[in-house]
Amino acid sequence: MRRAIVSLVIGLLVLTGASAAYAIPAFARKYGTSCQTCHTIYPKLTPFGEAFRRNGYKFPGKDEDFIKQDMVPLGNEAYRKMWPRESVWPGILAASAPLALGINGNLVIHPDKNSGAAQADNGAVVSLHDLVAEGHLWAGGSFSEHIAYFAEITFGTDSSLDLEHAELHFNDLFSAKHALNIYVGRGSPTLTSFGPHSSYVGDTLMPSLQVTALYGATSDSFGVPDQTNLVEINGMAKGRFIYSVGVNSGANIDVRNSESVYAHVGYKLGGMRLDGEGDTKGNPNKPWAENALTVDLFGVRAASHFQPGANAMLATGMAPSPLDDTAWVAGGNLRGTLGSLELNAGFYYEWHDHATADGSPVQAAVQYDELSYVVLPWLVPAVRIEYAALKARGQSRINDVKIIPGIVALVRPNIKLSLTGQIEYADGAPDGGWGAWGGSATPMLGAVTELESIQVGLAYAF
Repeated sequence: MRRAIVSLVIGLLVLTGASAAYAIPAFARKYGTSCQTCHTIYPKLTPFGEAFRRNGYKFPGKDEDFIKQDMVPLGNEAYRKMWPRESVWPGILAASAPLALGINGNLVIHPDKNSGAAQADNGAVVSLHDLVAEGHLWAGGSFSEHIAYFAEITFGTDSSLDLEHAELHFNDLFSAKHALNIYVGRGSPTLTSFGPHSSYVGDTLMPSLQVTALYGATSDSFGVPDQTNLVEINGMAKGRFIYSVGVNSGANIDVRNSESVYAHVGYKLGGMRLDGEGDTKGNPNKPWAENALTVDLFGVRAASHFQPGANAMLATGMAPSPLDDTAWVAGGNLRGTLGSLELNAGFYYEWHDHATADGSPVQAAVQYDELSYVVLPWLVPAVRIEYAALKARGQSRINDVKIIPGIVALVRPNIKLSLTGQIEYADGAPDGGWGAWGGSATPMLGAVTELESIQVGLAYAF
C-alpha cells in the first residue's frame, strides 16, 4: 500500500512540476559528493550546507582534506616564504572548469479564466509559455584557502540576460577564524543567517516589496533582498552569533553616491553551530533535522533615484521628472526547527519619503511565514503566506495576501519537481498593480479573492 501511494505521488509530480533552481553542482564535483551533502531539496540548504556557505564555500574543519577534484597550483608553496618582495602569493585553480548549468520552468494552469493572472495570460487556461523559462550558468570555487568566488548568469527565453551574482569572498582575515570576512561584488545583502533562496515553494526566503515600482515607476526599484553591487563585512563568533554590515549601490537610473547601507545580527540556539564546527550532535540519516531556534534582526537605509511612470502626467501634460527616494527599513526573521518540522517567519517595515509620482511618502509592511515538513529525504510539503500593506499619504491602506501551498520532490539529487498553487486576496491596488510584489489580483472596487494559478515545474542542474 505504501509503495502504491509513493508511486502515485511521483506520478502526479511528473505530470506537474517545480520552481527555480539555484543549486551549483560544481561544488559536488569538487568534493566528490552528492548534492544532498548540503541540500534537502535544492536550493534549500541543510544546517551543514548553510555552514558551508557561511564559511566561504568551504567544508567546516580542514577543507583541503575533503577536496576530491584535481587542483592546479598557481605557484610553488615556497613562494609563501618569498612573498611579498620576491613572489606573488600562490593560489589554486580547479583542473576542470568549475561551471554548472541549470534549467527551470513551469507549466501554468488558470482554473478561473477571470482571475487577474489568467487575464494577464490573455485568458489562457493552460500555458506552456514558461515551461522552459530560464537557464542559469554558475561558477563557484576557491582561489586559495582564504579567497572564494561565486557567479551566476541567468538567461531568459524572452532574450533577457542578468548577471545576478559575481562575488569574491575574502575569508578569515587576520587569522581570526570566521570572525572577519569581506564580500565584494554583486549579490544579495546578508540580512538573515540563511541563504536568500531558503524556501521550498517561493523564490526567496524574504519576499521583495518594490514600492516605487508598485506606484508605477518605470526604472529599477529598491527591494530589500534584491541583488546589487556591494561591499560587505561579516563574520561569526563562537559558532552562535553572526553579523554583517555593508554598503551597496542602491537602485538608481544614473550614477549616484552609494548611500545605501545595511546591518544585521543573528543568534542561534541549539542545533548545529552556524560554522558547522564543534559538537554538532546531528543525525547522519536526517541531516536536515535539528532542534534549534535562530533569531535575526536587520536595518537598511536605502537611497534611490527613480523614474515615475508615464501614466502619472503632470498638470502641464509632461511626464514627471526623476525623483529621489530615501527608505528606512527595520525587520527580523525567525527560524524554528523541531526535527523535520520547520517554521520560518519574518517581518519588515519600510518608510519612504518620496515613492509616488507626486513625491508623496509611503509606509509599507511585509510579513511572511513558511511551514514545511520533510516527509522523506526526497519529498517535502510546505505552505507559505506572504502579506504586503501599502499606505501613501492621503490614501487608504491597501493590502495583498498570497497563500502558496505546494509539494516538492527529487527524482534524482539534481532533478526537482514541484506542484504549487497561489490563492490571492487584495482589497485595492497601487498605481502599478501588484505585479512588482509577485501578485496578480486586480480589484476594482472593494476586495477580491482569487485562485490565480496552479504551477507545475521542472528544474534540473548539472
